[in-house]
Amino acid sequence: MSMTEGRLSRAGLLKAGAAGALGLYAAGPAAAAALRFESTTLNLLTWSDHYANDQLKAVSKLSGLQGRPTLFSDNADAYLKIKQTGSQFDIVSGDALWVPKYLKDGLTESFDLSSLPVSKQLYSLAREFPFWKDGSNYMGYPFSWSTVQIYYNPKYVTTKPDSWHALLDKKYAGKISLENIPTDMMAIAARATGGKKPYAMTKGEISRAKAYLKALKPNVQKLASQNNEVIRALADGSAWIGVTNLGSDDRVKDAGGPTVLRAYPKEGTIGFIDSEQIVKASKNKSSFEKFENTMQQAPWIAKNFLTNGRPLFNEKAYKILVNTGHGDRARRLSYNKPENALKMTIKGPAGDEQAYVDAFNEVFGA
Repeated sequence: MSMTEGRLSRAGLLKAGAAGALGLYAAGPAAAAALRFESTTLNLLTWSDHYANDQLKAVSKLSGLQGRPTLFSDNADAYLKIKQTGSQFDIVSGDALWVPKYLKDGLTESFDLSSLPVSKQLYSLAREFPFWKDGSNYMGYPFSWSTVQIYYNPKYVTTKPDSWHALLDKKYAGKISLENIPTDMMAIAARATGGKKPYAMTKGEISRAKAYLKALKPNVQKLASQNNEVIRALADGSAWIGVTNLGSDDRVKDAGGPTVLRAYPKEGTIGFIDSEQIVKASKNKSSFEKFENTMQQAPWIAKNFLTNGRPLFNEKAYKILVNTGHGDRARRLSYNKPENALKMTIKGPAGDEQAYVDAFNEVFGA
């Protein structure tokens, strides 16, 4: 965090972020009362790019709510963990069409999004996703979005890899970094092999996708558990190619790494729209709104963007980025065009989830 914080300080954003987020709450009797609350710990099942440690500390001091994160890679793993552990977790992050699955299966519960004052900072489009509506309620608090594409180091990858099949070239043995996300890697393999519905493949399509991943395996480094591991591999040069989120070029550069370029495969790709959800079995459900209302304040979201690259749904944070000299970077990554999120093939549970996971594990589990 020290390097990132230094960069933000030079831009004036860290001061705006930490002081601004606290300043939104530090005045008035309500804030004073919050500071007197006995601390409550909320267990979060999430990804590493959904929080920062200094953010959690500030939120705890301000609200009396301590967020304790546990990380996961694949939505399928998180779903299973919530299903098996009952009240162990209070908040779970989820992607796109996984969110209605959680709700339908009784693992989460919806809420009145407008009851969180911070929701007024969101782009209006993010408050109206039809697949997250539950009557007048909403299934999750909108967070971020991104396409998944190829980033490559042109020093070693001299021909732009504009096809998923370019990743099968034997000269990239052990030089490709990607996350351990079975369902989504199978969906990408579906794109590569002509599957019509990446998350609803037929048995034949699953077989072809598996064959693609088998051909890809020799080129893959150890599967990464979080996308920041992909960034590190690109930055230290151990990987020449990464399959990861928007903004990875900036993150690699910020980490002291080389220039990496972005390539969109001609066969198409997938993308995510993620959120924070209330776990139905949580004993701390009443704390969800206060916790998220403090976590999701624009200064923190602006800082998150600069740290993690991909666009988020907080419009007020975009205005902070523009006012602190980061508008070009935000626009380059379509932060100001949330409608692009609806043009993607968004992530979701597979039609036959077990078949997807089995096929992936038969390739990478050995």
